Amino acid sequence: MLTALRKGVNSWLLRGLLILIIASFVLFGVQSAHLAGPATVANVDSVHVTQAEFQRAFRAEQMQRTRDPSQPYSAAQAVADGIDKLTLERLVMGAALDNAADGLGVRASDKRIATAIHEAPQFHDPGGTFDRAIYREGLRQRDMTEAMYEQEIRRLMERADLLGTLRSGVIVPEAVVQALYSYGSEVRWAHYVGIPAAAMTNVPEPGDKDIKAYYDSHKQAYSQPEYRAFRFIVLNQAELAARTQVTEAALKTEYEARKAALSTPEKRDLKQITVPTEAAAKTLKQRLDAGEDFAAVAKSAGMSAAETALPAAEKSTLSYLGDEAANKAFSLARGAVGDPVASKLGWVIFKVDAVTAGREVSLEEARPQLMKDIVDRQVAAALDDLAAKARAQVATGAPIEAVARSLDLPLRTVKTMSREGLDDLGMSVTGLPPGKAFAESLFAKTEGEFIDLEDDGENGYFITQLDKILPARVRPLDQIKDQVRADWTRDARSTAARSVAQKMVEKVRAGASLSDAALEIGATVSSTPIVSRAEAGKLAGAFSRELLIAMFDARKDGVVFGPSARADGYFVVQVAEVKAMPIDQNSDDYKQIRDSLGESLKLDVFAQYQTYLFDKHSVSRNQKLVDQIISQMP
Repeated sequence: MLTALRKGVNSWLLRGLLILIIASFVLFGVQSAHLAGPATVANVDSVHVTQAEFQRAFRAEQMQRTRDPSQPYSAAQAVADGIDKLTLERLVMGAALDNAADGLGVRASDKRIATAIHEAPQFHDPGGTFDRAIYREGLRQRDMTEAMYEQEIRRLMERADLLGTLRSGVIVPEAVVQALYSYGSEVRWAHYVGIPAAAMTNVPEPGDKDIKAYYDSHKQAYSQPEYRAFRFIVLNQAELAARTQVTEAALKTEYEARKAALSTPEKRDLKQITVPTEAAAKTLKQRLDAGEDFAAVAKSAGMSAAETALPAAEKSTLSYLGDEAANKAFSLARGAVGDPVASKLGWVIFKVDAVTAGREVSLEEARPQLMKDIVDRQVAAALDDLAAKARAQVATGAPIEAVARSLDLPLRTVKTMSREGLDDLGMSVTGLPPGKAFAESLFAKTEGEFIDLEDDGENGYFITQLDKILPARVRPLDQIKDQVRADWTRDARSTAARSVAQKMVEKVRAGASLSDAALEIGATVSSTPIVSRAEAGKLAGAFSRELLIAMFDARKDGVVFGPSARADGYFVVQVAEVKAMPIDQNSDDYKQIRDSLGESLKLDVFAQYQTYLFDKHSVSRNQKLVDQIISQMP
């Protein structure tokens, strides 16, 4: 059975997957983890996860999560997100799979390894052929030998074979798929009556005792968080940019220096034939002059179509051939075939298929970008100078008012702000430094603490003086009595609406029609559109989730009630029709249910197998070494 399943694993799909795996390992670097040594972060029986392997895997995770190269995903962020533990567990599971594969005799052949490596595109030359020189250079850059790399690929293949065996043994019960499909595709529609809480005008006004009792039972709703009163100075690029002036002379100087880089260069679609000697090149040129096809002549010289084509080439991109060859390629007219010219790679014959003219950008077109770049440079320098001056001022013990005057920056005052950045009226406090560092620093301070220049984590700084801490407390009743009265009235009307809905349900269940029950309270009956469970969201604007669940659980003619989506009243709903849809095994929905269920079952099988492996093998983890490794990483 295992042999048969291995054949399935050796499909083109999994071969493609292995090529991608190989590519990822070449990108991030790999090393065999199956040699005993003192620097191991985990052990699974005799298989060891080395310090070097953990470092590479952890760095790979960091690289995958870095979206902006200027702001790399730091080791500290990774630890906060639990990436260190995730990485270690993946490596431990890999080692456990290696043990299991060895025990079952799963073995990847040398031929399979060679085929996978030869098919990996990162080892191909421009013509799409495996190049051993590229292969060796890629491994050299990662301090790996061919034997080390090929052993790692062997292990990856053996793990894939083992997991493929597990996955291929999972069979999805068709009866379960049909039941789930029928459940989800069932359609229904209903009649309903709305009972808005605002219509419950017979609710009496609350007395002082009612208000006091409501306040006492809902104190948490009337509590206010801790607030802080403070003054602060902001030193960042936005503050300085507003005060930065750029002269016209500076703008013109910048334009002249960058005009070439800002302009669009001429581009050409070229074809090339490269041969070692001038004599060979001249012979080929004679054939071209005689009317032979360029591609055919190139092929006779041993060059494929991919090697011949140079699409959308710029003069600068031909620098690898040398200036003489680049100048030649860009001196020819469209459609012309040039005479042979010496290059760094041999003698080259160019043909020009198309020419896209370049365009020089004007000063006015470049003005916005140039202005921004000049301001950014000036602001960055000014910010550094201002920060140095601020540190010197703070070091003298000067009060924050004096520091603001010396820096010629505004001193801003905030009378109340919560940790969430809101004032005592619930409005956002504006003008704060960007990022989370400011609030975190402010709420870590004590009254009277000395001021300091602090980094905002967003290429700026701030200086804060905490003036007063206003502790969290429950707001006194006499300050919010009107709000408590309104809340009492709202809840009382909602309770009354619920009572009306419940009585209506009882009447309908006792034999009255929904229309007659609605008529008694002066309401009208409406109808929902026909919807399936998957389409229940169409009713979510009116019906609450609680009511939708009750409606789809009820039988035909069944009557239920529940709150509105906005909690401003209740609905009484009577199911008018329930219809089971025919099962279509060829539909996308049916296939999706089968696939999702299959993946879920496969994950369950894998989780059970993981538990089995960890119970069977002796597993140890060196968390202290992991912490030490990460502490030394940037």
